Formats: sequence, structure tokens, C-alpha cells
Amino acid sequence: MVPAVELNVSSRSQGDHELVIATGEIDLYTAPRLQSEIAAVIASAAPASRVIIDMSGVEFCDSTGMNVLLSCLRRARERGGELEIAAPKPAVRKILQVTGLDSVFTLVEDTDPRRSVGVSRPKPAVPQ
Repeated sequence: MVPAVELNVSSRSQGDHELVIATGEIDLYTAPRLQSEIAAVIASAAPASRVIIDMSGVEFCDSTGMNVLLSCLRRARERGGELEIAAPKPAVRKILQVTGLDSVFTLVEDTDPRRSVGVSRPKPAVPQ
């Protein structure tokens, strides 16, 4: 018997940005939960808002999860905002690097933008 994969997602406003916190594993079964939470945050946030996804508690993220993040990045940018990925663990960072998505997303080391130093800058285009 395979143990159930868990993903916990929560969100809150934090100063000048919205913070989405994900912990667990993001895959085909759990990605819809992440999608709905991020989409709700983007929809309820003011236009041109900055949304930071805290990935420090994510142990695994497959292509389904990466597609969710990309679609949410598109949605945020359509509203004039930005979606950033904060503190990805080495396994998630590796997926971002192998797929080239580390050049699409802004990666930050900390969820507090006052302490964060960006690893990469936002790029103008999102792959289709």
C-alpha cells in the first residue's frame, strides 16, 4: 500500500505582498489544491500584486506542479503582478534548473522581501 501524498497550502497577506505557503509534495494528485489556492490569492489581491510562494517545505514537485506554477505566473502577470518562488529545497531547485524555469521565475532565498536577495530577475515572457 502506497502512503497518501500530502500537500498543505495556506496563504496570508504579509506587508506589501501575498504569501502562499506550501508544504509536502506537489504532483498530479495534489497540484489542483495548489492551483486553487494560488488562483484565489491572485484573484483577490490588488492588481499588480506580488505573490510569493514559500516552497521551503516542498520535498517534491513534478511537471504537473511546474505547470501550475507557470499558469499562475501567467495569471499574475496578466494582472500586472509578479509571482516569485521562495526558498526552494535542492530537489525543487534542481527541477527548476533542469527545465530552464529558473530563468523564468524570480527565485528568492527568503519569504521576507526585505531580507531576500533575488537569485534571478523576473523575465518578460512566460513559455507557452
